[in-house]
Amino acid sequence: MKKNTGFSIVAIVLIALVGLTACERQLSGAHRTAVLAFSEAATDNLFAGLAANDYATFSRDFDPDMQKDVPATRFAAWKQDVDSKLGNYLSRQVDHVSQDDEFYVVVYQVKFEQQESVTVEVAFHVKKPHPIAHLSFDSQKLRWSSA
Repeated sequence: MKKNTGFSIVAIVLIALVGLTACERQLSGAHRTAVLAFSEAATDNLFAGLAANDYATFSRDFDPDMQKDVPATRFAAWKQDVDSKLGNYLSRQVDHVSQDDEFYVVVYQVKFEQQESVTVEVAFHVKKPHPIAHLSFDSQKLRWSSA
């Protein structure tokens, strides 16, 4: 009887660990393509607004919380910081796409003039119309998060 109890405890622990790691899963195939279909357009707006110093375009796809976290009044100072540390945006490549219960997360490897490897994470609500809920930049020269 003790053997079964030990086995049961190990089995429960393993199931719990698998469940915890399954909270966020990598997307591939048609599901990944579907997420990129809406996320790329929003990310294009974000980087176009950044390049043009245009807050309205930059924030077009933000949810209300992002509008509060990254308001127009702080955009100019933030943009100046990005420009001084990274330079102009050049290009991006999708690194991976994942999903948890509430968000799709698209992680990009982005090239700027002064920094070739910037990890940019954009989180979108799972519920339509999939507004941007979070944005972060991570590199040797700049670490910034909307939250």
